Amino acid sequence: MCLNSVVKFFKIPLIISLFFTYSCASDFYQVPVAQGNIISLSMLSKLETGLTKTQVQYIMGTPSIRDPFNANQWDYIGFEIIGNEVLREVHHSLLFEDNKLKSWERKLNTSSNDEIEEEAKKLNKEK
Repeated sequence: MCLNSVVKFFKIPLIISLFFTYSCASDFYQVPVAQGNIISLSMLSKLETGLTKTQVQYIMGTPSIRDPFNANQWDYIGFEIIGNEVLREVHHSLLFEDNKLKSWERKLNTSSNDEIEEEAKKLNKEK
């Protein structure tokens, strides 16, 4: 009987300590957070020189930054973050001349941007 009462006594603290041990594990699901403009492959593949600002805005969405001192440049900036890890970081600048798309460039040299740009070029060639 003495052994049975000792087991009962340690059963509750053992369950509580196991619960806290598992709840403090770092394997929890971390929600992906997208901030700013997320540029997809299909968006980049649809860009062509000569598109109007309205057409570009329809394809890409509203730009993150419209420079008040330079109305001919739109910037699209975005991040995808999971926990403390930046999964993807994008910054594309679009330049207009006479209300038509003249050129676009990426401002950040990250591996995720390189992959997206290569895929967009492939999609553009398939058209």
